[in-house]
Amino acid sequence: MIDPKDVDKVPEEDWEQFKKDAQKDELYYNGPGDLLDTAEGRAKFCRLNVSSVFRKPDPAYPGYKIWVFNNQGQGMVIKKRSKVDPRLMEDIEYDADGNEISRSYEPA
Repeated sequence: MIDPKDVDKVPEEDWEQFKKDAQKDELYYNGPGDLLDTAEGRAKFCRLNVSSVFRKPDPAYPGYKIWVFNNQGQGMVIKKRSKVDPRLMEDIEYDADGNEISRSYEPA
């Protein structure tokens, strides 16, 4: 499993190889159909990952990140650029079973 802090430690010359290796990790977010896109996947992510902040490239908005604030076994909040209005961040809170609890928006 990839530690979220590993992203900050990767030298620029090793970045492409790191991304290839990261995409082999089932918890790596790589677009629609990914582990975080289903309730079962979110529940697994929440259960397996420590309480921490994860950030991953947003395939819908190159150059931007998807932020996952995980509270191990309790729930998570996923923050990403809104598809409705890219000037906003969409904050979606999920329970430990991966079900949506609330959704809010804030300026990006």
